[in-house]
Amino acid sequence: MSVTLFDGTYSFRQNELATKGIEHGGHKMSAEQAKTFEASPFMVKARQQEEYTSKLSSERDKLRKQTDRDFQPCDDDFTSPKAFDYDRGINYYTVLGIDEYAPLEEVKKAYKKLSLLYHPDKTSGLTKEEAEERAGVFIEIKNAYLVLGDQATRRQYDRDRDSATAGSEVNGYKKRKDRVPFDATEMMKKIQEHYKPPGREIDVEVLCKLEKFFYGGAKSLLRNRRVIRDFQEFYEDKSFRIDVPKGAEEPLECKMKGGDMHLETQTDVLRFLIRSKPHKVLERRGCDLEVTKELRLRPDAHLQPFLSTAVNTVDGRTVVLWGQNPLYSQGASSNARLYVSIEGEGIGEKGHLRFAARVSARLSSHETSVVKVHSTYTKLSFSVGVPTPATVQDLKEGIRELLQWPEDHRVLVKRRSQQNAPLEDQEVLLADEEVLLDCKAEGLVEVPMTLRRARDLLAAITAFAGTDTFIEGLTACLQAAGTARHESLLRKLWEPACHSALLCGYAASLEGLWSATERALWVLRNEPDVEILQDRFGQFGFRARQPVAPWIPRRRKLPRAEVEEFLIRNCLGPASWKESLPDPGSETEPENEAPDFEKRRLQRIREEEEESRALQTFLLHGASKSLSSDRRVLKRSGPFGAAAHPLMLRREDQRAELPVECTLELQPLFPGHESMQLFTKPTCFLRFYSNVNQLRDAHTGGPSQLQPTPVYAVAVCCPTGAKRVGREEWMRLRHDLMPLLRQGPIIFLAQARQLLPRQLLMQPAASEYQSTKSISVRVGQAEQISEAEEDSSEENSGEVIQMAKQKVQESRQGEEVDFDDLDILDELEEAAAAIRKERREQRRRRRAAREVWIREAKLEAKRATHQSTNDSPGTTQEQPPWLWKQLAKEAFKRGDYYQAQLFYTKEAQCLGLEPFSVPFSDDGAANVCNEPSSHSHQAELATALSNRALCFTRLRHFDAALLDGRRASLLRPNWGRAWSRIGAAATALGAFAEACDAWRKAVQLDPCDEALEGLEEACRRSSLKVAGKEQGNEALRARDWHGAIACFTEALAAIPRQSATADGYSLLRCILYSNRSGAFARAGRWTAATRDAEFALAEGQTYPKAYTRLGVALLGSRENEKAYAAFAKALKEEERNQAASKGRQACLHLVPQWLSSAAKQRRTKLLRDACRPRRNSRVFLLSELRFGHASNEAWVHGIHATKFLDDVLILTGNVADSLRALERALTALRPKFRRIFYTPGNNEMWITPLELQMFPDSLCKLWAILELCDRLGIDVAPAAISEGVFVVPLFSWYNPEFDTEDPYPDTQFQHDKHAKWPMDPNHQVWRYMLALNKAELKRPYHGTVLTFSHFVPRSSLPVSREYGGAKVSGCAELDDQLRDARSSCHLYFKNFSKEIDGVAYINYAHKSGGHDEPIPCVFDGEKICCDMASVH
Repeated sequence: MSVTLFDGTYSFRQNELATKGIEHGGHKMSAEQAKTFEASPFMVKARQQEEYTSKLSSERDKLRKQTDRDFQPCDDDFTSPKAFDYDRGINYYTVLGIDEYAPLEEVKKAYKKLSLLYHPDKTSGLTKEEAEERAGVFIEIKNAYLVLGDQATRRQYDRDRDSATAGSEVNGYKKRKDRVPFDATEMMKKIQEHYKPPGREIDVEVLCKLEKFFYGGAKSLLRNRRVIRDFQEFYEDKSFRIDVPKGAEEPLECKMKGGDMHLETQTDVLRFLIRSKPHKVLERRGCDLEVTKELRLRPDAHLQPFLSTAVNTVDGRTVVLWGQNPLYSQGASSNARLYVSIEGEGIGEKGHLRFAARVSARLSSHETSVVKVHSTYTKLSFSVGVPTPATVQDLKEGIRELLQWPEDHRVLVKRRSQQNAPLEDQEVLLADEEVLLDCKAEGLVEVPMTLRRARDLLAAITAFAGTDTFIEGLTACLQAAGTARHESLLRKLWEPACHSALLCGYAASLEGLWSATERALWVLRNEPDVEILQDRFGQFGFRARQPVAPWIPRRRKLPRAEVEEFLIRNCLGPASWKESLPDPGSETEPENEAPDFEKRRLQRIREEEEESRALQTFLLHGASKSLSSDRRVLKRSGPFGAAAHPLMLRREDQRAELPVECTLELQPLFPGHESMQLFTKPTCFLRFYSNVNQLRDAHTGGPSQLQPTPVYAVAVCCPTGAKRVGREEWMRLRHDLMPLLRQGPIIFLAQARQLLPRQLLMQPAASEYQSTKSISVRVGQAEQISEAEEDSSEENSGEVIQMAKQKVQESRQGEEVDFDDLDILDELEEAAAAIRKERREQRRRRRAAREVWIREAKLEAKRATHQSTNDSPGTTQEQPPWLWKQLAKEAFKRGDYYQAQLFYTKEAQCLGLEPFSVPFSDDGAANVCNEPSSHSHQAELATALSNRALCFTRLRHFDAALLDGRRASLLRPNWGRAWSRIGAAATALGAFAEACDAWRKAVQLDPCDEALEGLEEACRRSSLKVAGKEQGNEALRARDWHGAIACFTEALAAIPRQSATADGYSLLRCILYSNRSGAFARAGRWTAATRDAEFALAEGQTYPKAYTRLGVALLGSRENEKAYAAFAKALKEEERNQAASKGRQACLHLVPQWLSSAAKQRRTKLLRDACRPRRNSRVFLLSELRFGHASNEAWVHGIHATKFLDDVLILTGNVADSLRALERALTALRPKFRRIFYTPGNNEMWITPLELQMFPDSLCKLWAILELCDRLGIDVAPAAISEGVFVVPLFSWYNPEFDTEDPYPDTQFQHDKHAKWPMDPNHQVWRYMLALNKAELKRPYHGTVLTFSHFVPRSSLPVSREYGGAKVSGCAELDDQLRDARSSCHLYFKNFSKEIDGVAYINYAHKSGGHDEPIPCVFDGEKICCDMASVH
C-alpha cells in the first residue's frame, strides 16, 4: 500500500512522460528527422551493440550444444516469464561452482550437493552466527538454481550478461565486475574438510598484561604452523588476534581454527588459555585485586585528624583516599592497620581492590643506616636513612620520599667506586655506602624542605627534648658551659636526636642537626606561631638562619676532534656531511671556570665563616644563656610543656603497644559507576567512592576493632597511561594532578566538605543563616513543604525560555524581536540566567525554612510526648494534625510501622476521631463520634485512616486494617485507595467475597497496578463466579472503561497464568490482554495500555489487533517511532486493517516533530560539550565503510585504541547492510573515539532476507537503527562538540530529478530494490527525509557548523553517471537545508573537496586499501582542513 505525503510538487510533465511514454501528445518525427536520428552516433553504437550481443549469444548456444545434447534453443525463450527476478551483476555460475556451458544435469547435481550442507535442516548444533551464515548462503544457492535450472530464464540471464559485455566493448567503458557472494569451489573444499575426522585440540598458554583484563583489549601473536596446499607442505606464520573482554575471568579460553594442517584429519584447533602476567604491584584473586605490599602511612598518621594517602594500582590508574582518620578519632596506636576494600576497582564492576595500610614506625639510630648520595649533574651531596639491613629498593624509596618525587619516578643509582654498573633493586647495601644518583633531567640543586617537613623535624626534636634523660644531660651541659668538656657533653646529649636530621637530607651528626634545625626555623619564618617556635628553640641555641644559596651548575658542549673542527671551519667535505656528524656531548662546567666564580667564592667564604662562628658558639655555650635561670620549671615539665612530659610519653608508648585494626568498605558513590571526564591531555576520568553504606550498620567487632569513619576515595583513570606510548604523558599528568586529587573529595563532593571544621569552609560559617534572616517560622503556623512541591519547583527550561522572551520583548518596548539573531540570543541567555538565579535563591530560602520547621517540629513533638506522660490520663494536648502526619511519614520511611500507626492515630484524633471507640454497629456502619465539620476535614480523616490501615497491614494486624479501611470508605466512598485497603485486609483474612467486591470497586475508581494485582489475586483464590470476557465487551460498548478493565482482569484470573511452555489458553490470554489494553487506552492510561499489549504479544499468537492496540498505546505515549513499527506489523498480518492504516498515517505525520522520549533525550546532548576547549577537538570522516568486507573489518579493529579518544568521528552512511553487521561495526568503533556522529545511507535501508520477519518496511528499520545508536551512545542528532563547533547530521534520500540531463526515474534498473517503502520511492521518500530534518534546523547554531549527509547536495558536484548513477546520487533540495543550518562545511559520500558560495564540500570515501589506509581529518581544532592521519 502506497501512502503519499505532502503536496505533489514534482514535475507533472515528468510524471506524464514516465507513465505514458514519449510518443504521447501526438508529437511524431518527420521522415527526415527519423533518418537523421537513425544515422546519429548513438543509434549506430546501439546497432553495433545489438549485433555484437547476437554474435555472443549465438556462439554461446553453439558451445552449449557441444556439452549438452538435450539443449534446444528457441526464440520464445527471450519472451517467456522469468522464473526468478535475477541480478545480472551476480555470477550465478560461480555460486554453484559450475562452468558457463554446463548441462542441466550438472546444475541439479551441484545444487543438491551444496544443499546437503547448507540447508536449514542441516544446521543443528551450530552457533547462531554460523546458522545465520548458512541460511544466507542457502538463499543464494537457491536463487542460482532458480536462474540456471530454467532454460528460458538462463538464456535471458546469459543474454543480459552478453549485452553488458558488448556495451563495454562498443562504448569503450570498463565493464563492471561480477559480484560473487561466495565461491562454490572454496565451499567444496570446506565440505571436504568438514567430513574429515576432527583434528587435535592443542592448548596454547598465552600471557598478557593484567591491564588487558582490567580495561579490556586485544592480544596479538604470531604462531608458526604447517600448511598443506595442493599436496605441498610448507610452514608459515599465522597471526591471531584474541579479544580480551573487560572483566574476563582467568584463564580466558578462546578456541580458533588455524593450527597445523593434516591430510587425513581437519586442521588442528588451538585452545588459547590467556592468563595475566605477574604484576609488580597487584595480585589477582578471582575478580579482586590485592596490593601485594603493605602501604606505609606517615609515622604520625595516627595523630592527624584527617587521613590522606594514594595507592597506584594497574597502569594508568591511581586511587586517592581521604576522610576522617579512624586511628585519630578513637585513640589508635601507631601499630594500627587499615584494611581498605573498594568495590568497582577490581576486575569488572563487582570486583574489589583490597590493600592494607599501617603507620610506619620511626627508626631509631641503631636501626638506621646512612647512605651518602652524590648527584652526577649538579654535584649535590645529601644523606638518606634506610633500615638495616637495606636494599637498593629501600634506598630508591628513601630518595623519592626525600626529593618528593612520584612513587613511579625512575631512579638510577650506581656505586661511587663502580660507576659503570647500575645497582639492582635486590642488592644489599654495605655499611657507610656512597652512591651516585643520575639526575641530569631533574636539575636538582638542593634537597627541598617544605613546611610539613620542617614541622616534622621540629616535632621530633620536641619529643626528644621532653625526656628525663635529656633534662639530666642538659643540666650537666649547663654546669660545664664555656669549658672544654661542654662540646663532648653536648654531642653526647644530642646524639640520639641526630638521626632526625636525615628527614631533611642532612648528615646524622650534631652539625647536621644544627643546620637542619636552623633551616627549618627559616622556612617557618612566615608562620603564625613563628615567635613561639623561635623562643622555644632559641633556648637551646638554635636560631633561624638563611641557608647558603646553592650553586647552579651550567652545561657546556664538548669540543669536536681537531680534524672535524678543521673541516667544518673551512667548509670542506660534502654538503650534508656536517649534519651527519655525531653530537660530541656535553659536560658540567667546573665551578672555578664560571664567569662570576670569584664573586661567588668571596661571598661563600664570608657565609661559611659566619656559619662556623655560630656553630662554635653553639658548641661552646649551647643553651646555657637561656635556660640557666629557670631550671626548676625545666625540671618539672621540660622546655616544651606538659605535652612532652615523661608521663605523657609513657602513656603514648603504652597506647602504641595496642594492636588495633579498622576495616573500610567503600562502594561507588553514584549509581551505574558513573565517571566524570577531565579535559586534560591525555584524557582522564574520575570515579568517586564512599563508605556511606558501611556507616549505616557499622558495629565494633571486638576490643581491637575500630569503628569506621566517613572516608571517600577518588580513582583517576587514564586508559592511555596503560599503553607504552602514553605512559610518559600519564606520569607527568599524574604528578601535576596529585596535589589536587589529595584534596579532590573536598572540592567535588558536598558530603566530604561537611567533614571539615566550620572555619575551614570556603564560605562564611553563617551563610545559611544569612539566607533565612528575612524568614520567620512559628511552630503550628508554618506551611508544609512536601517533596512533590519541592520537585515541582525545579527549573522548567521551556517555561524559563518563555519568561525570558517576554522579558526581552518588554525591554524592547513592543518592538518585533527576531530570536534567531545572535545578538538577541545573547540577551535572551542573560535574561534566562537571571531568572534561573532568582528561582534558585527562592528554592534555597524555602529549603532553609523547611529545615528550621522540621527541627522545631521534632522538638515540639518530643515536648508533647513528655508532657502527655506527665499529664492526667483524661486530658490531651491539642497539636496540629500536619505535625503528626509528617512524623508518621518519616517513621514509615524508616520501616517503623508501629510508631507510624501511633502518629497516624494522633492525626486522626486531631481531625475528630473519638479515641478508644468501638466504631461498628451490627449493620457495618461507622460510629465516628466526633465527626468532622467540613468536607476537607472528612477527606483528611479518611486519608489518615487509610494510611493507618496500611501500617496495620504491614504489622499483620489485618482486623484493625479492615476496620480502618471500612471507615475510610464510608468517609470517602469515591476514593479507590480506601477500597484497596479493605481488599488487602480481607484477602489476608480469607474473606474473598468482600475482598473481590472491594478490589473491584477500587479498580472501577482507580485502575492502578496495586488494584489490578489485588483483584486478580483475590479472584484466583476465591471460588465465586467472576465476570468474563463478554461482560467486559458490554462495558466497552457502554463506554464504561474502568468497568471493562475490572471485567477483563477477572476474566484473566479465571484462567491459568502465563507459563514458559505453550498451553491451550495462550490465544485467550492474548485476546484478554489486548482488550484490556484497548480499555486502558480509552481511559487515557497509556503506560498500562502499552504493558498489556506487550503481554498479549508475548503469548506468541498471531493476533493483528494486539499490534494495533500496542500502536495506539505508544501513539498516546508520544512514542511515535515505536507506534509506527507496531502499526506496520499489524498491516503485515492483516493488509485491510483500517485502524492500523490510519495509525500508521498519523505516525508518519507526527514523527518529524520528534516528540518521543528518545528524541528528547537526544536533544539534551546538544550543549553537553559546548564548554569543551576547541583546540582539543579534531573531527575525522569515514564514508562507505562497508564493514561486511573482511579487509574493512580488520582495518576497523586495527585503529589505535587510545590515539583518537579526544576526537570525533563522522560516519556518512553505508556502514553495513544488515542491522547485525551495523551493530558490530558501531560497537568496534565506539570505544576508539570520544563521540561518533552517524546518518544512515541507502545500504542501511535494505532489508536483507534474514530481516524480512523483523522489519515490515525500511522506515521500521530506520527507527530500529536510531534505537540501536541511542543504546550504543552514537549521536544521530545535532550537538556541539566543543566551544563554537557544531555537528549537524542530515537525513537524505536521492531524487531522480538530480540528474539534470535526464530527470526521469530509471524504470529498467532498480538500484535499491531491497529497500521497501510505504510511499512512492522516487518522489516521496526524499521529501520525507528532508521533513525529518526541519525540526533540527531551528537550533541556534553558531561558529563552525559541520553538516553531513549520505547523498550529494548539489548537482554541480561530480557524481558517477554510469548505469544511471546520477539519478541515485543526490538531492538538490538538501543544499537549502544545510544553508539554513549556517553550515561552514558539508561532508558527503563522494570523493571531492571544493568551496561553493561560502560552504566547503568535502569527502574522502574509504577505499579498502588495506591495513595502512589513513583516515581523513576535516577539522583540526582550529580550522576546516583535509589532512590524512594514520590509524596506527
